Amino acid sequence: MKLRPSALALALIAAAAGIVGSVSPVSAAPSDPQNVASETYYDVDPAAGVIHVQANLTVRNNQSKDLPVLLLWAMPGATDLGVTRDGEPLQVSVKPILGDSVMPSAVYVTLPKPLKAKARVDLKLFYTVPPQRTELVRLEPGSMEGLLISQGGGSFVFVDVPADGDNYFDPGCLQVAEQPNAVRSAGKVRWVCGEATLIALASDDADTLKQCAMLDDRCRQRFNDSPFSAFMQSVTDPSLRGTLEADVQMSDKTVHLQLKYFKRDQAWAGRQFEVAKKAFPLLEQVYGFPYPHETVTMRQSHHIETIGAAGIAFSRIGEVLLATDTGIDEEVTIHELSHQWAGNQLETSWLWEGLAEYGTRVVAPQLGVALRDWGWERMGYRDPLATWHNGSTIKNSYYWYGKSGAFWFAYETALGGREAMRTVLSRIDDDPGKWPLDGEWFLDQGERVSGANLDTLYLTWVYNSDTSAPLLRERRAAHDSVKTLTDRAATLGLTGVPTDIVANLDDWAFNNIPAQIATANAVLDSYQAVLTLANDTGNVTPDAVAKSWGTETMSKTAGLVANQKAALQAIIAALGILEGQPPESRAWSRLAEAKEQYAAGAFGEAQRLASTSSTDVYNEGASARLMAQAKETRDAFKPNWLGKIGMLFANPEGDLAAAEAAYTAGEYGQALELSDSALKAWNGAESRGLLLLSVLCGLMAAVTLGTWWLLRRLADPEEARRAAAAGPETPGHVLTPADNGRISNWRDWENTR
Repeated sequence: MKLRPSALALALIAAAAGIVGSVSPVSAAPSDPQNVASETYYDVDPAAGVIHVQANLTVRNNQSKDLPVLLLWAMPGATDLGVTRDGEPLQVSVKPILGDSVMPSAVYVTLPKPLKAKARVDLKLFYTVPPQRTELVRLEPGSMEGLLISQGGGSFVFVDVPADGDNYFDPGCLQVAEQPNAVRSAGKVRWVCGEATLIALASDDADTLKQCAMLDDRCRQRFNDSPFSAFMQSVTDPSLRGTLEADVQMSDKTVHLQLKYFKRDQAWAGRQFEVAKKAFPLLEQVYGFPYPHETVTMRQSHHIETIGAAGIAFSRIGEVLLATDTGIDEEVTIHELSHQWAGNQLETSWLWEGLAEYGTRVVAPQLGVALRDWGWERMGYRDPLATWHNGSTIKNSYYWYGKSGAFWFAYETALGGREAMRTVLSRIDDDPGKWPLDGEWFLDQGERVSGANLDTLYLTWVYNSDTSAPLLRERRAAHDSVKTLTDRAATLGLTGVPTDIVANLDDWAFNNIPAQIATANAVLDSYQAVLTLANDTGNVTPDAVAKSWGTETMSKTAGLVANQKAALQAIIAALGILEGQPPESRAWSRLAEAKEQYAAGAFGEAQRLASTSSTDVYNEGASARLMAQAKETRDAFKPNWLGKIGMLFANPEGDLAAAEAAYTAGEYGQALELSDSALKAWNGAESRGLLLLSVLCGLMAAVTLGTWWLLRRLADPEEARRAAAAGPETPGHVLTPADNGRISNWRDWENTR
């Protein structure tokens, strides 16, 4: 954004400083006589060139004494103004700020009875804004522009504009989520303007934008020192509005460039558009990373000069506002387009304005655009760049813009030239998660790209040398120790720095660096030992650790070194064991596979294959001996009756045959396992037979015990006692009846009739 002195801007600031009403209920100071919660509705009538306004307000007496007069605000030139309470009109007087009809009007409302301390009153304010042309408001049929007035803190401003118009609102306004039926029926769309800073900065925060579009109270205007809300523009007459459009070829895509302007300024628009078409692809080359949007929209603006701005850029959405006839129009156009690369990615003003100045002063001479002399060096100021808006009392924008732009050319020189500068700038978009980038980021990146020491540059231009020098000395010591580490790593074929060390350097957490350096040196010690072992044994050295060193953490690289050592030792051990084995053996084949995996950096698999090849040698001899022993045992096997029982569920002959087949196929481990199974079957026949008999006896005992327990449960002693109490037995073998006709005992089951 380019700032220019503006008498109107100074008047607005002075007026705002004297405003004493309209404050937010949550932020009102004890000295504020009142605070207001309000909703102001602007109904834009482009056919007539007028705006109809109604405001619903709740005013609270914020002091300990009665308040007889309330202060409200209205648009400049308001007509047919009135204020009502419960439908009854109240006495009002209207006075423009500073007596200037261009400025917003102060509306003083006299109450029939003074408002008691801490009491509230509900009011309605209504008026019409007629056609006019001032620096704040330009209303005519077909073209409506205006800086809208709210009631200060606690306000929402709603604006109904034609849906088919070319509508523009400053960032800070949103379309209302739920459009009223009456608004839609009138062919209009409703916008809401509240806390402009919150909404504008939340352009990438979908949740916040959704809440504000649904009129969450936290999105109301917060600040109580100004009745200004936002700028609205709605053009419905095509004859008043012009558009210039072109597709511009960039490095990786075509970007649609457009300039929307007022037809009466067509000559101005043509000049700016020609400059923009040529400058835009050149700026991408300067900054070295692609423009992120598909379009860039430039708009002529009549209102930004009221805040002292010749241009404003919104890099998040790819839009630019340009004032007219500033005397430096082409320079401003290039500067604001530069902000598409030097904007929301950067943390503070000396970064984004300085880098936009850098881009402007690189590109403008190529297009024959004359540049102003900021004259900052002749002003006698010495305040460092980091104090801009952060401690310095200097308010002269020419000093800050001039010095911040000049710094980046000094930075470029310190790096060694434009190519190194472009390399640094090209990294701005590498990790959007780190945005906004600060001055420390550029210090680190500049040194990494160039290898230069930028301490003196930063202490001269950016930082307060008295307070920042100790921190830069600590930083230098940390970077020097890392440089010593990287030099040692280079002797071992390793480049870069482990990522956890880089993270602490980037965060300027220098206290952690010494311990990390010690750990990293221990990893290098281990790796050096592995390299020595590989060289001494004639083995290759894969590049797995070299790839890991500068791209992974130290712990991951240390684990990789340990795995490489284990794989190498397994291969060396296997070579000794396989000596004398025939070249065509499976063991040599597996060892060859192990070496291939080792060379590819698959150390775990290499260790497994090398160990398997060694095992194959052992298993081959062991399985042959075990098969021979199994055959001898089979031939001598003469089972007794226990042995025969033990062989009931065994198949040693089958296992031995399978072992011979596996041995022939080179599956020595399987052959060893099957031979062992067959040998155990013959040798353990009697013990298994005894075990089977024991199990069978146990099962029989369990069945017997269970049968006895069941019969005991069926014999009911209580039934026997009842039968005895009933009297002597009758002659013959007769059952004694039991309760419910049941048989009294299981022993009598066969005696039923």
